[in-house]
Amino acid sequence: MNNLLSKIKPQQTGLWLLGLLFLPATLFFQPNLGGEGMSISHNISLWIAAILVIAGAMLLMLKTKTFSYPKYWLAMAALPISMIILGFIVDNFLPTEWLFRQLYIFGGFLFLIALFQFRFTPRDVQRALIVVLLAGIVHGLYGISQIIWPNILTTYITPSKQIPYSIFQQINIHASFQATVLMIGLYLLSRPVSLSPRPLFTLTLLASIFLSCFIVAYSGSRVGLIGATAGVVILILCNGRQWLKRKSLTLAVILTITAALLMGSQGIERSSGKLGDLTSLNEAGVAQNGSNSRINIYNISLELFRQQPLSGYGIGSFQKVWHDQKVDYLNRFPDANLPPQRLSHPHNELMFWLVEGGLIAIAGILISVLAILYAACQCGWRRGLSYTALLLPIGLHTQVELPFYISNIPWFLLLFLSFVILHHSRRTKPLTLSRSAEITTGVAAISLAVIVTGVMLQTIQANSSVIRFLKGRMAEPALLQPALSNPFFRDSAELYLMRTLLLRELNAHQGRFAPQFITWAVPYIEYTPIPQLYIDLSRAYLATGDKDNAINIIDAGLARYPKIPSLLESARLIKDAAAGMSEIKPVAKTAVTTTATTEAVVSPSVASAPSSAVAPALRQETPAQ
Repeated sequence: MNNLLSKIKPQQTGLWLLGLLFLPATLFFQPNLGGEGMSISHNISLWIAAILVIAGAMLLMLKTKTFSYPKYWLAMAALPISMIILGFIVDNFLPTEWLFRQLYIFGGFLFLIALFQFRFTPRDVQRALIVVLLAGIVHGLYGISQIIWPNILTTYITPSKQIPYSIFQQINIHASFQATVLMIGLYLLSRPVSLSPRPLFTLTLLASIFLSCFIVAYSGSRVGLIGATAGVVILILCNGRQWLKRKSLTLAVILTITAALLMGSQGIERSSGKLGDLTSLNEAGVAQNGSNSRINIYNISLELFRQQPLSGYGIGSFQKVWHDQKVDYLNRFPDANLPPQRLSHPHNELMFWLVEGGLIAIAGILISVLAILYAACQCGWRRGLSYTALLLPIGLHTQVELPFYISNIPWFLLLFLSFVILHHSRRTKPLTLSRSAEITTGVAAISLAVIVTGVMLQTIQANSSVIRFLKGRMAEPALLQPALSNPFFRDSAELYLMRTLLLRELNAHQGRFAPQFITWAVPYIEYTPIPQLYIDLSRAYLATGDKDNAINIIDAGLARYPKIPSLLESARLIKDAAAGMSEIKPVAKTAVTTTATTEAVVSPSVASAPSSAVAPALRQETPAQ
């Protein structure tokens, strides 16, 4: 092992691993259901690459016999520590959700610490930033191809309706990613690497700036446009003098930005048009129309926080408590503008943690954020503000949406940019380990990489099994076996399986499975209030002759989702059947083929469509940015 480790150059290894993370790993795609987490295929490959970074850093520690870390490492550990504390003091949380959230956060912390082990020099940091520029070029070209050829190779690339999603499957996230790429490009324009630039660097810089500006402008994303504009203003104030020393290159950048904005001007007009109704509120501060439903989402979230301010309601409890509070909110404000579908996140990271973790979780987040900002200030006001501009697009996006959950690219990019700031205060200590400890650490690093990679590869198989099941019109439950044995897809696969078994029996006018379905669905729907599941559970109660619970369940669904047509129609039919006024058979057709929800089950028309159509058909609605 020592012979192998002696040949490893830390800086070069780190650059290759970061290149793997930001380039090939971000481009993996397979037909998927959309949504969050591992349901988005490129998140799987990203975690494989991230684990390789962590494992590689552990091996380098053994080679150099040193351990590097940021001066403010304890502040950066505040968030994972707060998660552990919440697990001890809050009873009503979902253990599985808490575990995955903890692994996500703790994995990010390990990734951040791992970057310090490569001992990057300032020149290496600039090279790593150029790698991000290359990733921006690739994703920008990907997005342009979706505008020009929206239906090309739809089985192998992200489907698009002439919208430049790239691999992100959500235009706002791509816009914020490209806004960050623009900030990095303009920041590098002020660095020594641009004083006497090589032709290849100049081409990379101009290409990334053009593509990032065009995507941000064309996307019509408000958050992307605001983040990019604010960041550019800050960078001009901080680096205008340095840019003037590079007159030719700066002029080329200005012309490039102008051309990109002109070509994407239609998106800017759309974005500007959506800004007008953000302040359209009634006297009670309630939004009633337009695209400002987030105001009501935030109001409900703040009401929940006031009820449980210290520790929140527990990790994984948001859907349950928010939709319960939504019922009360709609009783008080019937005309409130709210998304018709299920909401799994308030589209604001701080409010999400306020609801689920209260002040304990928020304290962990704020300590880490303040530590990064303080470290930036320690670099001098010009460089400190420039670093803040790099963080601004993603940071702003977390306050209006859920970028870290839909795509892990912003998460790892934010961690890398945090490292760029914190590496100025790097500390190094000698690492003294016994021979047995070295062997144990080396085996642990390799085992970690192998095990996580194996789990992620099985996750790819699980995702594929769900898609094949849905494309096959839900006719072969055996196809779900890989998903049922996967920790990330188990709940979704169980949902599809239980619904399939129930609907088969009900369509055959049998009810033997109904009691088992009720036993499973009652606790499931409490924390995951899927609109379609209210219909199914109500029908199951009818099959057992329990008309009172059937009506109560469908009314509970209507109270939470009063604007879903399929739920309204099914409620009418179920109540008629409960009253003995009509047969229940028409509901079977409605429940399967007219489902308007985006997260419950695929209709036969969708399930038989090309697999590339599955993801947009099932993706949870997100209010436009």
